[in-house]
Amino acid sequence: MKLSLENKVALVTGGSRGIGAAICKAFAAEGAHVGVNFRSHRDLAAKLIEGIAAGGGKAVPLQADLADESEIPPMFDKLEDAFGPVDILVNNAATCPTGPITSYSAGDWEATFRLNMTGPFVASREHVRRMLDSGRRGKIVNIASQAAFRGSETGHLPYDASKGALVSFTIALARELAPQGINVNAIAPGMVLTEMVEEKWEKNKERYLARIPMRRIGDPSEIANVVLFLASDAASYITGATVDVSGGMLMR
Repeated sequence: MKLSLENKVALVTGGSRGIGAAICKAFAAEGAHVGVNFRSHRDLAAKLIEGIAAGGGKAVPLQADLADESEIPPMFDKLEDAFGPVDILVNNAATCPTGPITSYSAGDWEATFRLNMTGPFVASREHVRRMLDSGRRGKIVNIASQAAFRGSETGHLPYDASKGALVSFTIALARELAPQGINVNAIAPGMVLTEMVEEKWEKNKERYLARIPMRRIGDPSEIANVVLFLASDAASYITGATVDVSGGMLMR
């Protein structure tokens, strides 16, 4: 299967670690030029970009807080200055607070939605504006979660709700942009072995395994592979879909 991602320009939010870093590496391996967005992990972004360059790929660091609307357009400007117009946007940056509903303030709730949902909205709006102004087509891939459909047993209410909103956003935007040839899809990962979950996984491995029909945790590269497919010409007739990549946790 030919993905035809060579020389495409991809912007990955939250790209310095975890699933985001795996997505950046996968795009670079396919010959795409990558914008690695990060908020505070400059050292991780630099190390990732160094590794991409060592493998013959091209990437640039893009520091921006996706919760701050004013920082998003300059991020696109910097990537365009480096590689040209953005073809692919991957909305991956997110926060996941933990606790029962009684522990959250309205401010906690709003901060989670500001990053997890308003950030993708503003980034997608910027991406779409630029594509429409230049008459180009492109792709948007949103990283949702199986928790958008199932919720969490360990108290991630604001995260779960924001990811549910992201799924609805994906459908609505896909329907709006389909006539313009802009594809919008989402992925619902299950539990994936990243820095964020490694400690929890090691402490409660059997409990988590009992919830996963495939009886193993996912690897970030397995999420990245599906992102690449949805961002490629191979998925040209798919829009408004949320793909389950959860080891069978979701099965929808």
